Amino acid sequence: MRSFTRREQSVGFAAGTLAGLIWGLAFLIPVLLPGWSPVAVTVGRYLAYGLISLVLFAFGGRVLWRLLRQHWGVALAFALTGNVLYYLLLVLGIELVGAPVTDIVIGCIPVTVALLGNVLSGAYRWRSLVMPVTLVAIGLAVVNTLELSGSAPTEDRPVGLKVLGLLAAVGAVLLWTWYGLANARFLSRHREVPGGAWSTVIGLGTGVVTLAGLPVAALSGELSPDPHPSGETPGLPTFVLAVLVLGIVVSWAATGLWNVASARLSPTAAGMLINVETVAGFAYVYAARGEWPPLGQVAGFALILIGVLQVVRLPVTVGRPADSRLGRAMFL
Repeated sequence: MRSFTRREQSVGFAAGTLAGLIWGLAFLIPVLLPGWSPVAVTVGRYLAYGLISLVLFAFGGRVLWRLLRQHWGVALAFALTGNVLYYLLLVLGIELVGAPVTDIVIGCIPVTVALLGNVLSGAYRWRSLVMPVTLVAIGLAVVNTLELSGSAPTEDRPVGLKVLGLLAAVGAVLLWTWYGLANARFLSRHREVPGGAWSTVIGLGTGVVTLAGLPVAALSGELSPDPHPSGETPGLPTFVLAVLVLGIVVSWAATGLWNVASARLSPTAAGMLINVETVAGFAYVYAARGEWPPLGQVAGFALILIGVLQVVRLPVTVGRPADSRLGRAMFL
């Protein structure tokens, strides 16, 4: 893989951190919409992402037209794996095996991206990754285990459905891991592609896929709010505002920032930065509740951040080329 200048790494670190801080809002906003189903929130979010992308595309000139014409297939693949199918499997896992277990499985994404990214790129010596990856893994285990212990028990379901839900959660991890590494590989091979423009093209694909699935979502009856036990189900204007924030800020803007980070950091360092989303998401939810997280979770967050900082500060070694046979076999 090619080496990165100190300036490139600094820009990539800043962009990846900001993307994680913004992505953390995806934890908070659904909590602020009691009574609205995950399907409704997801459809609204990705329709808003597609709409802002369409507006930007209409005024984007030849650059965006050329980008779409040359790479529409890749953009559609990323729209499916990084957005629609990923979230569909995530919701399915929550429905069948419960949110706590699903959250623990999804928490593996930073580790899988970091480790597989190093297999492909050889950016770091493996012994230098042992300590930071161990710290992050322990931190994630502590945070999610404490969250699991404090969650209300899920209703009893047949073992077969629970296994199916667990497989769905694992599938979501595999999809986003593939997307994260394939997107980084694409941007490293096409350095002329701006991060914001690529986010716009992926957003177009996401909007198209969401529109195609809209009739199914409507027939499922999940697009209308249900009365919440608290009696505080937000109205349609609040819902629209929330999904606009999710689509424009959390999806389009954060994806553009993530593209900047992916083009300027090794896949391993970028993967570890995904942990910022986890920490930020929990922090936002606790702040909204007006509560402090348990001391154990604070310790877990500290371990995660220390591990991330250790990887970011590691010197990048020139490893196997990014266009290795394994990379070509597994990614675009």
